[in-house]
Amino acid sequence: MKYISRLEHEGLQWVNVTRQTKKELDELAERFNFLPIDLAESAPSFQRPKIVRRPGYYFIVLHFPVFDRETKRLSFTEIDFFLNANYLVTVHDGTLHPLESFFAACAKEETKKELHFTGTAVHILFELLDTLLQAVFPILLHVNEDISAVDKKLFSRAAERHIAEEILRLKTNIVTFRRAMQGHKTVLERLVMYGDRDLNLYSYQSYINTLREAATEIWHMLDSQKESINALHETNESILSLRMNEVMKTLTVISVITFPLTLVATIFAIRAPATPLVNVPYGFFFISFLTLLGAALMLLAFKKKHWL
Repeated sequence: MKYISRLEHEGLQWVNVTRQTKKELDELAERFNFLPIDLAESAPSFQRPKIVRRPGYYFIVLHFPVFDRETKRLSFTEIDFFLNANYLVTVHDGTLHPLESFFAACAKEETKKELHFTGTAVHILFELLDTLLQAVFPILLHVNEDISAVDKKLFSRAAERHIAEEILRLKTNIVTFRRAMQGHKTVLERLVMYGDRDLNLYSYQSYINTLREAATEIWHMLDSQKESINALHETNESILSLRMNEVMKTLTVISVITFPLTLVATIFAIRAPATPLVNVPYGFFFISFLTLLGAALMLLAFKKKHWL
């Protein structure tokens, strides 16, 4: 089938399914003795990360981040693994390029296939997981660069709305990133606990330690990024609040100055016989001078009280 590819070497096989429709899942049901509940969970939508021991195989669900360079948005995709000592079946939507590249390299290069298809199918799984986790680090570095760029722009007065949108985008990306990676360490530890005997995992201790270290390092970096973006968000909110207070203070001063001057102008505008300075020569200039003098005196008073 178009969306089902198969590699085999030294009695081990890897079946890679790049579409999760009923047609492909029914084909897997015919080839392997998978439980219908596991095949149903391999279809969209997303399931929680987990590992389940079944008769004759292990069913594993993991998530991995996917970064869209055009929208700068981060999402995640799901990979479902069916594993026993003799085969590995991966079911996914085909959007995870490191997995596709790894499979293509094994298909094209005999040396790659000989290197990864040794021992049991667990070896293929661990090599694949190591490749996928290593592909996560460039995304982490890209997020770090975005955080640093926002940090540099934070105290500039230009594009305040743009900075706020960038911070919210980064916060959303980090939350999505954490959702994708939070189950890896737990699933790996349970795989070691469940499959120590029938999967001969003791011979892969170095792989297990490497995967644990990578998952731990990724999680620590995500914690650091979460703290950094939260700090930037709080700082940006404080800056916006201070600038809003400055605007409100300026508007308040203008209102305080304008109101009494408007009142004076309104009084002199009354066409009553006893209104002073209205009918005298240069009355307009006297009234204007008094109005400007009042404004200057109020500005001096505000300046003296350090309100300006």
